[in-house]
Amino acid sequence: MLWFIFPGMKPSELRQIENDLRHTERWHPVDFFEPLPNSNKSPRRTCEVLSRTFVWVADGSTLEQVGLRATVVLYCVRPDLISGQSLEEIGLQAGCTRQAVEHLAADFRYTLGWE
Repeated sequence: MLWFIFPGMKPSELRQIENDLRHTERWHPVDFFEPLPNSNKSPRRTCEVLSRTFVWVADGSTLEQVGLRATVVLYCVRPDLISGQSLEEIGLQAGCTRQAVEHLAADFRYTLGWE
């Protein structure tokens, strides 16, 4: 996909660009939060968001549910890392409905306060 843009690069170098946040076209909701007045609190906020994310993923009752929840996190945060799959495609791979995956995505966003 990117070799059209960078024809002289090796595939391994392209993968590094594809996974580099500096080259992403999607903005994360945290990019739009107002900066905290005290920069010392920024790492605390980052740790809180990561902690909530990990706890939410780990709340899956089976290994398959944990994997589905991790995929939902990627869908919400960096869909380019899952090839831009739709909720329906994620549900088909996981053996559940689009509505079930949509409910998980809404629950994840609620957990982080994005709604």
